[in-house]
Amino acid sequence: MMNLEQLETFLVIARYQSVNRAADTLFLAQSTVTHRLRQLENEVGLQLFVRAASGVTLTREGQRLLPTATSIVEQMRLFLQSAAPAPLTIVAGRAFAGYELPRLLGQYRREHPAFTCYLRSTLYDESIQSLLSGTADVAFLGSEAYHPELRQRALPADEVVLIAPPTHPFARSFPGLFALHEVPMVAFGTKAAPFRRRVDDFLAQREVFPDVIMELDSISAVRRMVAQGLGVGLLPKRTVVDDVQHGHLCAVAIENGALTRPSLIVYPKHKEADENFHRFLDWVVRNY
Repeated sequence: MMNLEQLETFLVIARYQSVNRAADTLFLAQSTVTHRLRQLENEVGLQLFVRAASGVTLTREGQRLLPTATSIVEQMRLFLQSAAPAPLTIVAGRAFAGYELPRLLGQYRREHPAFTCYLRSTLYDESIQSLLSGTADVAFLGSEAYHPELRQRALPADEVVLIAPPTHPFARSFPGLFALHEVPMVAFGTKAAPFRRRVDDFLAQREVFPDVIMELDSISAVRRMVAQGLGVGLLPKRTVVDDVQHGHLCAVAIENGALTRPSLIVYPKHKEADENFHRFLDWVVRNY
């Protein structure tokens, strides 16, 4: 049975009156174009072109097929465009955008080749505003969102670990949180950032107030500063896996994993009825 590829190839050959030019236009080998044309002619049982040294011309039967093939191809293109899912606009904090989403989106795209998206790295407040204003479809956040127009789904929380250079005394033996009084700290985020507030509150409840010598808005920068021996840090465990595996940093558990960063998918309430959107969310939850 004739297929869309055969009809598209037929139309390009007819346009240029040349198999060679059709092959160049379609970025195909000449043999592939010739094979498709022969398959189409076999399907319809008619010769569609007259071959000559200077190129090809349509036969009477080819001329009759031309408007039908054009209509079929145009209608199929319109159908495929309308059936294709609209690009998903995603906003996420730097930790998610840099460490979580590349793996997830890459794997999802391999399983769903038609999937497309736009991804922006945003701060927490900007992410919420983007959802409420309609400029984003979904946000990956490290802190809960409470708003009547938003919905959220929880992903597995990420343990927050103490990171230090492999030569640091804490890499061999960590005496406990009280020891953070004695070392400089490289902090991720300002005091107003949700992750920083979570860490500071956790430590304050235990009467631990580290000497913060740097506040950085980049997890990569925190990792590099700590690796250079400028201090210790507290980061989500997922963000330091590669550095630990390569021996650049060591990761120390804090009170048996008591400090965690929540991971949430947040989206506008009106997306509740979007089945395609929820298939994407369900897949993320299963594969996170």
